[in-house]
Amino acid sequence: MNVNLSVFGKEERQHSPSVSEIATSGDWGSVVDFCYLSNKYFPTRAILDQLSHDLEHLVKTYPSMQNKQVGLVNQLTGMNSEYVAVGNGASELIQIAVKAFGKKYIMPFPSYMEYENVMLDNKKQVCYLPYVESNGFNLDVDALIKLARAEKADAVVLPNPNSPTGAITSREDLFRLLKELSHFDMILIDESFIEFSNEDRTKIPTLLPHLAKYPNLIVMRSMGKDYGACGIRIGFVATAHRTRLEAIRRELPIWNVSPLAERFMQLVAKSPNEYEQARIRCIRATQQLYRDLSAMPQLEVFPTYSNFVLFKMLGPQNSTFVRDELLKRHGFYVRDCKSKRGLSDKFIRVGAHTEENNAKLVAALKEILAN
Repeated sequence: MNVNLSVFGKEERQHSPSVSEIATSGDWGSVVDFCYLSNKYFPTRAILDQLSHDLEHLVKTYPSMQNKQVGLVNQLTGMNSEYVAVGNGASELIQIAVKAFGKKYIMPFPSYMEYENVMLDNKKQVCYLPYVESNGFNLDVDALIKLARAEKADAVVLPNPNSPTGAITSREDLFRLLKELSHFDMILIDESFIEFSNEDRTKIPTLLPHLAKYPNLIVMRSMGKDYGACGIRIGFVATAHRTRLEAIRRELPIWNVSPLAERFMQLVAKSPNEYEQARIRCIRATQQLYRDLSAMPQLEVFPTYSNFVLFKMLGPQNSTFVRDELLKRHGFYVRDCKSKRGLSDKFIRVGAHTEENNAKLVAALKEILAN
């Protein structure tokens, strides 16, 4: 397999290189992406065909303004449009929210590094709280509240479910956190993976229906992960606090969401049953992957409430060796977690793919770890 491993050369690089950087032949399909996280069962072929049909018009057309975009989010999620701002992926909204609110942050780790990067870039103070490995990387809410009070912090960022661990915090614990830290400038809950947390929609612990009760609460969603379209770049934040929402909207560039993303949202809104089937199929593929990896004696596998699995290797191999061997021998691209704060070169995260590719990955891991 011809792959470019030199793109991994900078140890300080915190985000993984794209598939296009790794596939030396220009054939992106030669690399099976278990690194970046999205629903591999969506969008449908019908949606992709319609986008292809509309492409010439879309590339020649200006996008709509925010009022149209938030209306589409309302169609997709049922969210009150007056609570929503739409961004060019969650990354754009992370930049704005962290820059605008809070001076001293509580940041549990290991977690999504972009939040920490933006905090430090904007000269925010950061107080770190470790997720404890022996506790399954679950959040200790009491410890967070205690640290927040001791440090006189005024903001917290909490991905739920968390990446890269896959752990989730219950709605009841989040309510307790919101009550105890009601004086905070901002509590940001990133729900980018929450659609994969439970097959039963009534048991998904989203805080979107509860925004009106908590004026300092902001909920973040990266829609590309849900809908298997990370390249389109679409996400939203929601808050019931009008002043905060207006502050976010003011910072958004005009025409920040592309016509392609807008058209994609329109098509997804017309395919609710297909999306729900794909969502459940992705959850089941992830749980089967978790079971298959857990059966390997060389691994310690952590429970997941998302569309990926984190495991720790118990043998002599390190994460970089295994990542590189998977790429060279099989074209399988996984996330080496050694650069993640709080993890080491024994940890790898695997995003769930199709059932067929998941099974091939497990077989490849068995081959590499047996040597």
